[in-house]
Amino acid sequence: MAKEYSGCCFCGAVGFTLTGEPLQVSWCHCRDCRRQTGAPAVVWAGFEKVALTWSGNLASRRSSEKVTRSFCAECGTPIAYEDDRLAGEIYIHAGLFDQADRLVPDRHAYTTSKLFWIHLEDGLERFDATTRGRPEDEQPG
Repeated sequence: MAKEYSGCCFCGAVGFTLTGEPLQVSWCHCRDCRRQTGAPAVVWAGFEKVALTWSGNLASRRSSEKVTRSFCAECGTPIAYEDDRLAGEIYIHAGLFDQADRLVPDRHAYTTSKLFWIHLEDGLERFDATTRGRPEDEQPG
């Protein structure tokens, strides 16, 4: 039986349900994610988009030529990340899940951009840039 995950934004106006296992659960240390959330690093849980059902008033904006970031139109909670180069995939902030304790990170992305005072001593695989294949000449947003 496929696992089910659910969650919502801070105010509860936007909810989601996902069925299946995540593609990956990754720490991201890039500057864009830091600025988008105000956090020193974030954890994304990536899923196949077909496994996702939304409820509520989800808003979105292009944060770069290839990237769309979604958020709650009511409270502003950052929710999701979609990259045109990763068709059919969606990445949701792990802290929004009701089952966040089941989404254990398995890697670190953009370690060359991490803040110097963050020490990575967890033994997880590290990537200098993205953990997902994209054309080399393009940068994620």
